[in-house]
Amino acid sequence: MASLAKLPVPDLHDTVARFAEAARPLFSADEFETCLAKLNDFVATQGPTLQARLHQRSAEHANWLEDWWNEYAYFLNRSSVCFNVNYFFGFRDTPQPMAQARLAAALIDSAVRFRSQLESDSLELDNIRGKPMCMYQYQYMFATCRHPGEQRDWTEVYPRSESTHIAVAHKGRYFVLRVPAASTNRHADIAQIERQLQIIIDTTAQLERGKSIGVLTAALRDDWYAARECLLQVSSDNAASLRVLESSAFLVSLESVAPVTHKEFSLACHCSDGTDRYFDKNFQILVFANGRYGFNGEHSLTDATTDMRLCNVLVHDVETVAAEAQVTSAGDVAEGAPATFEELHFDYNDELLGHIQRAIEYFDATVAAHELSTLVFDSFGKEQIKKMKVSPDAFVQMAMQLAYYRQFRHVPATYESASTKAFARGRTETSRSVSAHSAAWCKAMVDHPETTGLHAKAELLRQSIANQSQFTAQCAKGSGIDRHLLGLEFALQEGEERHALFEDQVFTGSRHWKLSTSQISDPILAAYGWGEVVDDGFGVAYRIENNALHFNVVSQRMGSARLCQYLADALMDMRFLLTNAHKQPHEIMAEVDAVANVLTSIKLLSSSSSQPTTPTETPAPQPESRFRGPFAETPVAHAMVDGLDRLPSNEVICALEARLSRFVKESLSWALPSTS
Repeated sequence: MASLAKLPVPDLHDTVARFAEAARPLFSADEFETCLAKLNDFVATQGPTLQARLHQRSAEHANWLEDWWNEYAYFLNRSSVCFNVNYFFGFRDTPQPMAQARLAAALIDSAVRFRSQLESDSLELDNIRGKPMCMYQYQYMFATCRHPGEQRDWTEVYPRSESTHIAVAHKGRYFVLRVPAASTNRHADIAQIERQLQIIIDTTAQLERGKSIGVLTAALRDDWYAARECLLQVSSDNAASLRVLESSAFLVSLESVAPVTHKEFSLACHCSDGTDRYFDKNFQILVFANGRYGFNGEHSLTDATTDMRLCNVLVHDVETVAAEAQVTSAGDVAEGAPATFEELHFDYNDELLGHIQRAIEYFDATVAAHELSTLVFDSFGKEQIKKMKVSPDAFVQMAMQLAYYRQFRHVPATYESASTKAFARGRTETSRSVSAHSAAWCKAMVDHPETTGLHAKAELLRQSIANQSQFTAQCAKGSGIDRHLLGLEFALQEGEERHALFEDQVFTGSRHWKLSTSQISDPILAAYGWGEVVDDGFGVAYRIENNALHFNVVSQRMGSARLCQYLADALMDMRFLLTNAHKQPHEIMAEVDAVANVLTSIKLLSSSSSQPTTPTETPAPQPESRFRGPFAETPVAHAMVDGLDRLPSNEVICALEARLSRFVKESLSWALPSTS
């Protein structure tokens, strides 16, 4: 890490100019002009002084932004970490089914071995295409816990001597599992951990939810602070139990639920019912009753991209154990002392029970107020997007812009997380997805599609994608704008007058992230997400696979399911746009007619094949495929029939009819203008 460059302080004039360019499409002309005047005054007056302080701070610190960002984004944030801060992963299924206790044991063994590698400095350094990345966050991966404060939170890092144990949550209760150092006999190590976990599963009685300590950690931070103070004051045993719980290397939740669908799995990894969790822990490994498993990460000092290094090891090790033919017998014993466990006990009084009841009411009301929806879009993915000669990530970002605009008819302030880990102690920067081109493109597609030709729409889209890619690249080089603007605010000294810019509605409103987005595209994931960051916004996590795109959309009943549908429509429309921009309207309609003719043929064929035949009649030969021939090679045909080969014939006909009707009446309304 010593060889990594420091995060640069961007140029003041460049940041102000780029901010103006990014903010302009979000507001009216009058609002923007008012802000622009304040921007110009700031650059001429207070700005240079604050900029000089940033340069001085950069000279004195390893990273001028680090402490300020942690304060602003996390420790001063009084929202629920469960619903508004933590991120979750759901992992792909194991190649062979594994019992809950064995799966959890294999995960614990893997995490313990990873920690040993980390602490012995034997991990390979992180890099992206050969370029080294900062690994400073790894020191906070194990044995840390966030604590609620009266006005600000803080994270405690526990010494190795106090944090060799694992916390286990099951049926509302907590246990401390003491695991000996890993031996050379991995199977025996896993077997003895499995035996202890199985005892916990078999013998634990369900604790009433009204006595759940874990649900307190999902409350608003002010409420959790008051409840934690009460918990500590009830008895010295509570303080001791809490210390053991919070100082654990990590927590494993043995869940009683068995999620099946994408939505169920995502919800279970996100929050479940709040009882078998401790959302302040550095990370929680989630093991469900049906053998599915996931991960929930506390975000204050580590980012999801850092935890993915650990998660890849967990999944690889578990799949190796699951696939191996060797079965360890119950009589096998690992080297050294055996694993042991004991339950952590808590005492209660009426005040503490009242805090828990209020936390439960808040938790249940917040879950009820939220809508989590998922979209598995399998019509195409990264491979086809690259054939269009555009960035897959920026392509998806523009799909979100169009989907949101169609749903709400305005351009949203949009946050995409960009990594700055190429710099010492770097974390993230905001890549702003909105540009003048993207706003113009959305309006051309939705408001007045008849006034702009197909080629012009395609050019606007390509320019929007290029702008987004360029902005993200600048962020990765340390030349973003939002962290710089935040730093300028923090550079104000106590008692110093705040410039009017910092209170301007455009300045503040442009950071009201109605779309908070991030991509992690790793094949180990089956689910990934987090909550919205503003009450009237969406949290959109997405994954880009070779032949599919996955979305997890969370909001406070803002229309998550509807946004998913608009996303699917936008993706199809964008592919159509980029592959047909060179065509004339009559050529497109000819292709539509070809699809309609084939639909008619399929209906006639289906109708004739459903009639009873006499012994002398020979059924008409069926075509090799319902979707072959010249028509199937047209982009419009692809848009019509993608994914339908997997459906029965009667469902295909219904789906084609509905899709063709909507495609012509709605989607193609923007593609076939009356003027070019």
